[in-house]
Amino acid sequence: MKKHTPSILALMVSWGATLYALALFPDRIPLHWNFAGAVDRWGSKLEILTLPALQLLIVAVLAVWPRFDPSRRGPWKAWPLLVAATAWVLTLMQLGILYLTWTTLQGAAPGPVASERGLRWLLVVLGLTFAVLGNYLPKAPQNWVFGVRTPWTLSSPRAWQVTHRVGGWLFLVLGLATVAAAWLWPPQMVLSAMVAAMLLVTLYLTVLSWSVWRSEKSADSKG
Repeated sequence: MKKHTPSILALMVSWGATLYALALFPDRIPLHWNFAGAVDRWGSKLEILTLPALQLLIVAVLAVWPRFDPSRRGPWKAWPLLVAATAWVLTLMQLGILYLTWTTLQGAAPGPVASERGLRWLLVVLGLTFAVLGNYLPKAPQNWVFGVRTPWTLSSPRAWQVTHRVGGWLFLVLGLATVAAAWLWPPQMVLSAMVAAMLLVTLYLTVLSWSVWRSEKSADSKG
């Protein structure tokens, strides 16, 4: 239990902030924003419980996963750190969403546009999320639930290692760039660029995992 203390603390912060928001927010709140920053869906404030509930499930599954993973390959000593990183990433996301909701409510009007300050802070949170994931990706052992899971990373330890090492740097750079850009350019433009960059990174890592796997198989066949 002690090794999962950071994860438990993250859950406490997430749930504490959410329960406080439930007491503070009106019954009907903004729940979704489009790329222009305009609210396009309102609903019950109880929906803000969705992410903390999902977070609790994810953290619980990750905490016990080493007992059930069918591969059990690679070092697992860093696994509690990966669970904690995931827990805190989701906590940061929830805090960012709650803050964006609160700033939007401050200027609530028919068809309101989310405050620019709220959007900028949400981008900062997303950037920090990517940076944290980038820092911990290279530490992940080959497994079925965390990391860049392609058919090639799951079948080749080398493809897993190379893909996660490169992916760690890419996510770290993307995260820091998002944090910086959030204060320099219009948040809507930064959000669009971040989504495009995420798609490119995902595509590149998929191709990279296949390339490393193919090179390894080619070398084995020649040997």
